[in-house]
Amino acid sequence: MNRELFEDLVIHQEYIDDSSLEGKEFINCQFENCDFTETDFSYSLFENCIFKECNLSLTKSNESKMREVLFKNCKITGVDFSKCDTFITDMSFEECLIRNCNFTDLNLKKRVFCKNQILECDFYNTELSESDFSETTLTDTVFENCNLTKANFSDAKDYQIRPSINKIKKAIFTMPEAVTLLKELDIVIK
Repeated sequence: MNRELFEDLVIHQEYIDDSSLEGKEFINCQFENCDFTETDFSYSLFENCIFKECNLSLTKSNESKMREVLFKNCKITGVDFSKCDTFITDMSFEECLIRNCNFTDLNLKKRVFCKNQILECDFYNTELSESDFSETTLTDTVFENCNLTKANFSDAKDYQIRPSINKIKKAIFTMPEAVTLLKELDIVIK
């Protein structure tokens, strides 16, 4: 990892020997089964990259640029994505465990978050219109002042979305979980 630019590579765990990828550029790269625990991604660029079955626990993302990045079947814990370059943030997540992460103030319109476990995460002031949370478990995840217009929560579970403080027009929800949208009304449903 002594170079600054990496293109068109498949990188396996055995090639990761540095805990800092600060300021490096990865274009059209695929990371498979890599352990990035506590790795510093600050000021790095990831463009058209795939992270597959990787551990990204406690990675640092200050001003990192994520353009067309897919995280698939990854463990992502304690990452503050709100520190990424907010001008270039284009990430999708499929079948990941995402815990204690912060997505505040990001524009994640039309992003994929399907079939994940998103646990104890924060979405404050986040643009999520037309995003796909289908088949996702959202235990103790907070949505506050988010735009969830036309977002898809089909077969999502354990979400707590307050309609009074989020935009949910034309969002898709399925029963029986959709009943939780009425929780803040303090009513009795029989």
